Amino acid sequence: MPVLDYGHLLAPGGLYRAQIAIRAVMAWPDPADEESRREYVATVMAKHLADLTAERDTLPDPQTAKSWEEAIKAIEQHEEWMARHDTVKEWYEDAGGLATVSMAPGFNSFEKEMQKRVNAWFAAGLVLKLVRRMAAHHSDLPGGASINKAVFILERVKLPNIPRNSHDLRRAWKTYKPVAHFCAVLLDWFTIALTHNDSAEDVGHVLEDELNENFMMFLSQAEAYLEFGLSYQLPRAKAKSLLDPEETWILPQYRPWPEALGRPEPLTGELLEIAREYRAPIPSF
Repeated sequence: MPVLDYGHLLAPGGLYRAQIAIRAVMAWPDPADEESRREYVATVMAKHLADLTAERDTLPDPQTAKSWEEAIKAIEQHEEWMARHDTVKEWYEDAGGLATVSMAPGFNSFEKEMQKRVNAWFAAGLVLKLVRRMAAHHSDLPGGASINKAVFILERVKLPNIPRNSHDLRRAWKTYKPVAHFCAVLLDWFTIALTHNDSAEDVGHVLEDELNENFMMFLSQAEAYLEFGLSYQLPRAKAKSLLDPEETWILPQYRPWPEALGRPEPLTGELLEIAREYRAPIPSF
């Protein structure tokens, strides 16, 4: 099983580096796509280095300070800038540096590629989320909690920004199943941001801020989805778990975050009605 390599979480900037690493595996979950992941990380770090270079020109000059207090403050700002620059440069070089960036399509291209994947990420996350909710609260449903039942629900409830036919839903699940635990948490956080904000721009800013400020909690919640997915045995699939341990991106052994609290919510309203309508296909002999 592939294991995420995002360095030391508690090192300066470690949580941000982990966030970028997870974005990379979400976009390119196939282990064979290592080069694309490296190009993405190197490009993001190159962008940060460019921003830091521009920021350096705005720092106050200690030599022109009018007092010792101003001089000391200016020196501290330069030292803080140097620490951030050295950290980002190390990450940039770890990803291959200039040689990798020279082969990459560019920052804006990567941003567009990420945006194209969002709907499929949410679909994969919803499949995992629905199966988890059904398994936790609705053992009485015919056929149990299954991928087929989750897809059946999503085809009929017609949620915004989610594929609405079985083919696209199953393709999203197949493609992003190895990172569905991250997709599910991203969907959860997006939903919360959407509840409290009106415009898409505001939702994006709030979600970005939340990820930057509370990424340890993101990892904790992803772990809860991961453990469920690896342990839940699918009905009608002998000894087969919802998430395949051979292909699922797992978190490193060092997990310094608090345990995620709370249980998944039960299905209600239209979701529950549709789940009860589902009938498993009759196998042909």
